[in-house]
Amino acid sequence: MTTINIRNMKCDGCVANAQKALQGLPGLERAEIDLQHANAVLIGNFDLDEAIRRLTDAGYPAQKAD
Repeated sequence: MTTINIRNMKCDGCVANAQKALQGLPGLERAEIDLQHANAVLIGNFDLDEAIRRLTDAGYPAQKAD
C-alpha cells in the first residue's frame, strides 16, 4: 500500500480521469483516490514511478506522500 499526493484535482470528473490514467497499470490491484484530501492509496505490486508519470501526464502532478 502506497499513498501519493495528487494536485490539480477539482471535481469528480478529475477523479475519474485520474482513475483512467492508472487503469491497466501492471500490478496495480486497486486505487482509492480521495478528492477532498488530494491523495490516493494505491494497492498492489506496481511501478510507483510509472503510476506517478501516468498521473502527471494526465494533468495531475503526483508525488509519493511522506
